[in-house]
Amino acid sequence: MKILLNILVILGLGLALFLSTRTFQMTHPKYHDDPSLSLYERGNASEEVRQEILVQLEYFNEGYLLRDTSIMDVYMDRLFARENILILGTMPGEIYSGYVEAADLVSSDWLYWGDVNLLVESSNISGGDSIAWFSMIGNVEFDMSSLLDLPLRVTGTMVREEQDWKFQQLQFQFDLNTQWVLYVIVLLALLLLVGIIRLIYVIVRSTGKGRA
Repeated sequence: MKILLNILVILGLGLALFLSTRTFQMTHPKYHDDPSLSLYERGNASEEVRQEILVQLEYFNEGYLLRDTSIMDVYMDRLFARENILILGTMPGEIYSGYVEAADLVSSDWLYWGDVNLLVESSNISGGDSIAWFSMIGNVEFDMSSLLDLPLRVTGTMVREEQDWKFQQLQFQFDLNTQWVLYVIVLLALLLLVGIIRLIYVIVRSTGKGRA
């Protein structure tokens, strides 16, 4: 009986580990395989505005691919507005407000994060005149392991400043399938319940033997 329970626990933990890895798979693989497809559609921006913003998004993407901190000042000046900047990172505590904090985040990403590849051409871009918003997907391959390659979603607001489109709000989000996390939680809860029942059984049995 003890051997069987141990086997069940080991199998359960192994299954939980397997399910957790499913969380990190590309959520929309066909859009990564075919850049001509657009997950969020194209948006309602005019073709002129769309092309202007695509140039900026492509430059944004190139910076995250090259990760050359020597161009940081030029990069920030070209892409980020000077006022009312807010950037939200992938973690709950990553909230960056203002131009200086935005530059610190970008610099930190280039130094410590990983290679970001965004599907710029398929971006959704809407709005026009002096303000627009965009959504695009991609992935980030972390330096710590080539096997850790996570899907990414980037959204934001851009304003026209000095004839150029620049970021004012920006949000990075891991595009993970949290459904698998729920399965892992349920499985671990069941394993915990089995462990509690087993512990109660052992305690009751030991108490009975002591009385005998």
